[in-house]
Amino acid sequence: MTLTRTHLKMPEIEEFVVILVDIASHGVLEYEGLQKLTDWLNGHIHLDVPAVRFMVDLMLRVCADGQITDEEIFEIQLAIERVLPKEYRTHITEARKSAFYNQPATDNQLDAIARITYERPAGLSRREASEMLESLFRNPPASHRQIMFLRFWNRMDLATKSRREISEWMDVFIQGDQARWLARDLFKNEHGDDGSQRDPSFVPIGAGEKYLRKVYRQYQ
Repeated sequence: MTLTRTHLKMPEIEEFVVILVDIASHGVLEYEGLQKLTDWLNGHIHLDVPAVRFMVDLMLRVCADGQITDEEIFEIQLAIERVLPKEYRTHITEARKSAFYNQPATDNQLDAIARITYERPAGLSRREASEMLESLFRNPPASHRQIMFLRFWNRMDLATKSRREISEWMDVFIQGDQARWLARDLFKNEHGDDGSQRDPSFVPIGAGEKYLRKVYRQYQ
C-alpha cells in the first residue's frame, strides 16, 4: 500500500502526503487532523491509487459507529506509516513512539508495579513505567513475607537487597540452625499468621531470639 514514486508525481498525491505528514508529525492524531484527512478522502474517494483506497476503506470502517476509539486511532497511525514512503515514514514513526511513551503510565503498568512493590507510584510516563517494570522483573525487591522474616530476626539491614539475594541468605541462615525455622512457625501459630498478612509491621523487630529460646526449651 506504500505510495510509489510514480504516485508521488501526481498533484493529488502530493497534497495527500502533505496532509498525512502534517497530521501525524507530532505523534498524536488530533480530531482536527482526522477531520482534515476524512474531508480529503471524501473528495478523492474514486482516485485509483491503492494507498488512497486503503485509507478510504479504513476510515469508513472506523467511523461507521460515529466514534473513534484509542485503538482505532492507533490503527490509523500505523496505516499512515504504511502508506507513506520511507523518507517520510521514519520521522512519523519516531514521533509516534516518542509521544506514546511520554503519555501517562497505563493502569495495567501501574497495577503490575503495585503487585511487585506493593506501591502504586504517581506521575510516571509509559516509558518510565516500562523501564521500572523491566528492572523489577530482572531484580524484584524483597517480598512482604521476606521483610517479615528480616524483622523477626532483626536483620533489616538486608531489606534493600533483592528478592533473590534475601532468599539465598535465608537458605543459609536456616541451614545454620533448623530451630530458627521452628521459631518462626511458633510465632505464626501464636499470632494467627496464616500467610495472608500484608503489613510487615505485624512482626515485631527482633522477636526471633525470644521464640528461638522457646523452641530450645521444648526440645530440652
